[in-house]
Amino acid sequence: MTIKPAALKKGDLIGVMAPSRTVNQGDLDAGIKLLEQRGFQVEVHPQTYFKHKSSAGTEAQKADALHELFQRTDIKAIFAATGGSHALWLASDAVDYGIIRRNPKIFMGFSDTTALLNAFNARSGLTTFHGPLVKYIQTLRNIDITFDVLAGDKVAYPTEQMNVVKTGLATGPLIGGNMAMVEYLNGTKFFPKPDGAILFLEDTGEEIHNIDRMLWKLRASGVLDKISGLVFGSFSKTKDSGSPYGLTLEDVIERNIHGLNIPIVTGAPFGHDDLLAAMPVGGIAKLAVRRSSIVFGLDEPAVKI
Repeated sequence: MTIKPAALKKGDLIGVMAPSRTVNQGDLDAGIKLLEQRGFQVEVHPQTYFKHKSSAGTEAQKADALHELFQRTDIKAIFAATGGSHALWLASDAVDYGIIRRNPKIFMGFSDTTALLNAFNARSGLTTFHGPLVKYIQTLRNIDITFDVLAGDKVAYPTEQMNVVKTGLATGPLIGGNMAMVEYLNGTKFFPKPDGAILFLEDTGEEIHNIDRMLWKLRASGVLDKISGLVFGSFSKTKDSGSPYGLTLEDVIERNIHGLNIPIVTGAPFGHDDLLAAMPVGGIAKLAVRRSSIVFGLDEPAVKI
């Protein structure tokens, strides 16, 4: 059963913690200032600045911070400080999913945090939010969309930069996020069921041949045969180093979606650049793709109003 967290309102207290890599003092100042200017209160959990090698503390320390923020009734949302690595271990070894299920609230981040977004949804039923990290939130151009989603608006995502790959109509829960993290989760109990879902994918700094392999795995494992729609966001700083692979990003997408009869688009406004509109993992979305038009947005509020 999908659990919607309460909507975020002006004056609410947002808790910040670091589920992945280390964060330095001062890294979050600009992001916190933006949140406060928008009318929210912000509290940075002490764990955010812990250091254990490249991790923001041990898995146990991160889990304690996460559990505390979920259980505190004054905290209305939890935003991840930054991404990087290590979130897979937190999701698999340390999180008490019962605490999350009993204390639903907005949890937002992306990149490495993709592991937690999908795991929380798969294991607790909580709708989570693939969206800005506090460290970079002030750099984004489409930040208004994120707060509209968190407030409960049925957002229509901008389609000006989207490209039609396959036409069709899909309505279903959104799943996905960073493509590498999705592929690591695929086949485990920490990935939501793909049946009827709209899968959204993005990545950065990835080799073309690795993107091809990851898409192949999603196809070979049956995920692409089960979803109702496929949305590609930004694949920034894509590389083809070493011996040239000989295929473009468009080529590897085309070879892996061959035979699929579902709506597919590229160029959606989310990824590791200055466009990152929040997308709810578990939230119901609609993707309507015609040769001359694209409609992509939420079919119902992703939060409880």
